[in-house]
Amino acid sequence: METKRLDFAETFKDAFSIGVKNAPSIIAAIALWLVTIWIPYLNVGTTIAIVLLPTELAKGNVVNPLGIFDGKYRRYMGEYFITMGLMVVPIFAGLLFGFIPAVVLSLSWSLAYYFLIEKGKNPIEAIKASNDATYGSKWTMFGVSVVFGIASTIVSSILSVICSLIDVGFITFIVMLAFFILVSSIAMAINASYWKQLKDNVA
Repeated sequence: METKRLDFAETFKDAFSIGVKNAPSIIAAIALWLVTIWIPYLNVGTTIAIVLLPTELAKGNVVNPLGIFDGKYRRYMGEYFITMGLMVVPIFAGLLFGFIPAVVLSLSWSLAYYFLIEKGKNPIEAIKASNDATYGSKWTMFGVSVVFGIASTIVSSILSVICSLIDVGFITFIVMLAFFILVSSIAMAINASYWKQLKDNVA
């Protein structure tokens, strides 16, 4: 099977189309997660649901914010924590060796939770699957992150200047809130595009 490489243009195309369409749902889901984060046990399931939200976005449907309370997510609590533990220690070790190894590992394993639950793999298989699926695409993933970060910063600065010229607090609040919602949605949609494009690289 030929390995598909991540397409830079397709990633941003997906990110904007998926992110804009799902912006209200994504923010509602995040708001519900924040409101219930203090409830023991329930918060584990909702956290896993938020982490896996890109896999739902990748299916092309508008997500249901209440879906984060689905009990199926709590069923994977043990596997989720094991996978997290297996990734955190090496990534932390990578930080001690000059930051770059940690970045490479983070990109390589960024799809691990998706393979764990969506594809039913065990923690070690999920991490390996993510590494295999992202092979040859990590530079593109890094480039997408850098471009998106720079573009968001530039647009945020422009909006800040415009709002300061208007000098109306309520308008500034509305504009910056809308921008935050859009940026958050597009950021999550970028991960959805990664999954959409690369998930079939591993059986």
